[in-house]
Amino acid sequence: MLSAQRGLTCLLALALAGASISACATQSGQGEIGPDDNAPFADDGKADDPSAPAYSNSRRDIISTSLDVNLATRHATADVRVATSTSRGMTFEAQGLNVTGVHSAAGAELEHAVSGGKLYVNVPGGRWPTNIVVDYTFDVQHENNGWLGASTVTWPYFCGNLFPCRSATRDGSAFALNLTGVPSGQTAIYPSTIDEEAPAYMLAWAVGNYECQSLGTTDAGTDLKVCWLPRGKTAALAGTAHLVDVFNWYETNLGPYMFGSDVGAVSVNWGESGAGGMEHHPYWHVDDASMASEETQAHEAAHGWYGDGVRIACWEDFVLSEGTVTYLAAHALGEVAGDELEEATWASYQEDLDYALENEEHTNAWPQGCGQIDLLNDHYFTMIPYIKGAMFYRSLAREIGEEALDGVLATFYQSHAGQAMHMQDMLSTIETETGFDPTNLARHWLRNSGDPQ
Repeated sequence: MLSAQRGLTCLLALALAGASISACATQSGQGEIGPDDNAPFADDGKADDPSAPAYSNSRRDIISTSLDVNLATRHATADVRVATSTSRGMTFEAQGLNVTGVHSAAGAELEHAVSGGKLYVNVPGGRWPTNIVVDYTFDVQHENNGWLGASTVTWPYFCGNLFPCRSATRDGSAFALNLTGVPSGQTAIYPSTIDEEAPAYMLAWAVGNYECQSLGTTDAGTDLKVCWLPRGKTAALAGTAHLVDVFNWYETNLGPYMFGSDVGAVSVNWGESGAGGMEHHPYWHVDDASMASEETQAHEAAHGWYGDGVRIACWEDFVLSEGTVTYLAAHALGEVAGDELEEATWASYQEDLDYALENEEHTNAWPQGCGQIDLLNDHYFTMIPYIKGAMFYRSLAREIGEEALDGVLATFYQSHAGQAMHMQDMLSTIETETGFDPTNLARHWLRNSGDPQ
């Protein structure tokens, strides 16, 4: 997600906040859809609301989604492989779609209805697993909440503006994508497949007059590249000067990268108020205003391990994604580029924290509960979880040592890659692996409202 930029709050968040008024209107508290007594068909029996049974990190309503998208006509087909259900119905988020047909993989029409931003599909006889094929059109969005005309943004819960989906962070899926109708002379950058479980918002594409350059290969054989828009080469190469070494450090110290052997940073333009990046692995997007930031590039790269590799169970666990990668970005840059750059990064973080503490409504980095908050509408998308989370890990490293913390982060990632986890799971792992109880540090940095210093 957006990396630390003082005064942003973040800048892309300002655009997203505007979108949330309309696009989130059909969402429940955490951007997920739950059972609806007025639905035309029964839901899938797996409640998505806060009163539902405790989450399972093996939950997977959607096994895979294969998209065939024509950018010229904005017509698309989604072939969705659905897991076993306890009933005959399945619900998808589809708030921004015009659904023109739903059928089985064999071509038989399936009974369906669209209501309140949801697509309800009836599968006769409840034969699961099955493939549900949805034909639809989609619109250009203007609030960083779908197809923007040159790139896509569906974080945190706007995937229903682009394809039928489940935005629940715990519900990972594999993806395949084929784009046609790309304007003549332009290049489309996107992954043709994502074979491992990933959050719905990770899938993305960008189209433009791109130039790309290879940056090098890690010890594990991962090829890194950077792609920029016209007049963007200097900034792109500056921001990625140490990216190969940073990525190599992640692979060496955290574990194997999940999402392929070809990765890199892609410049996009989110408008005058845009900045930061978005974790669209394997080709993460960075606003052209932030392409020269090494911290932003290291931050977005780290999401391949935390945020995308290990998903968060609830939006209350946002700090497990953003706090972890904010720490990792500073730490990895220090390891590969030297103490001076790391200290400058931490100084910048402190400025971000000071600003946030003075200006944000919520200064608690880790809200209690699961499914109780809406990240955007309840104003929890700020720099607080980013920086307080990073400060928690830095304080922990001073207690147990940086190498010991590296070991914890590696163990957690390797044990839970492809799963959705809570921040509490991280605290438990810290104590199990090191013998140090991090409860007081977590209370000080993450659950403290106000300045923990």
